[in-house]
Amino acid sequence: MFLFALLMLSTGCYQVVHGDVANYKSCGTDKQCVPYELCGEGLWLDGQFYADRSRTLLDEQHCHYMEKCCGVQQTLATAKSLNYSTTSSCGECLDEWLHLRPLGYKQLESKFAEFPWLVAIYGSHGYLCSGALIATLAVLTAAHCVQEESRETLHLVAGEWDAAVQLEPLPHQTRNVAELLLHPNYTQQPAAHNLALLLLPQEQPFELAPHIQLICMPPPHYSYNYSQCYVAGWRRQDFACNVTLPQRAPLYVLPRDQCAAKLRLAILGRRFALNDTLLCAGGDKLQFLCHDLGAIPLMCPGKHERFMLAGLMARAVRCDGPQMLSIYSNIQYYRPWIDQKLRERDLDIRPYML
Repeated sequence: MFLFALLMLSTGCYQVVHGDVANYKSCGTDKQCVPYELCGEGLWLDGQFYADRSRTLLDEQHCHYMEKCCGVQQTLATAKSLNYSTTSSCGECLDEWLHLRPLGYKQLESKFAEFPWLVAIYGSHGYLCSGALIATLAVLTAAHCVQEESRETLHLVAGEWDAAVQLEPLPHQTRNVAELLLHPNYTQQPAAHNLALLLLPQEQPFELAPHIQLICMPPPHYSYNYSQCYVAGWRRQDFACNVTLPQRAPLYVLPRDQCAAKLRLAILGRRFALNDTLLCAGGDKLQFLCHDLGAIPLMCPGKHERFMLAGLMARAVRCDGPQMLSIYSNIQYYRPWIDQKLRERDLDIRPYML
């Protein structure tokens, strides 16, 4: 497996450093399989180096899809410096054009660093679900995802993309969990207040990078565009595959009266009364959303197109009708609880505020 390290240059650029050069696999005479960023065959455009991501027969026959069959003389010791537009604001994303998938993205595949606050959560038996990075020391997810775990068995991975390999342009970061906080009113049957806060050790925060950023939290009474939301995360079933990319899907949040009406008809019965703790999201019936996802964040654009965490999946998706219907914990409602828990631990909440 390839070893990457991330260095921040004084110019504000990021550089990927590669180790174990002797472990490169041969793919022809004086050629070897190397990560795309370490092959000098590429294009300079406006002062930026773009690796050649076209696929040749040698690439297909010998190399991983994230590798290039590169001439030994063209292999770089370190990758070209990339001029990432780094940001200190929550809810902003990396320029996705810097890292195009060599084979192209399939319809539901999330691009590299498209949602840089997405965190993969692992437990004692492997991958559990997805969460959202709201502070360098805090990840938010659904309580039902982690209720059977202890803090000792949990670990968090930020900056992950293809979970099957370590060939991404920038390395992921793995952290332990110091404290696991389920919402005090959480119940499984009936499912209510389905929220959990995972806190990292004070001395081991996630280090923000172009592909690891915070998502904004919705202010109380803030009205944002519910028609252009997304969900994203990994599927449990994909973790036995050679390619394990996060999936994404566009959704729209239903007005509260429509949400209540659909829930009465589809899931909860005619006596159900919707309260402020839940949101409904609908959209096309996509296979990605009809599998066991554990938990995934619902993200909506807000001020200046910066993404906010609107919800976390609270109930399984219904896919037995022509349209898909899913239920999410309303993060706006839970802001006081989240803010309080972070403040009690002297954690700064300003970075996730708009």
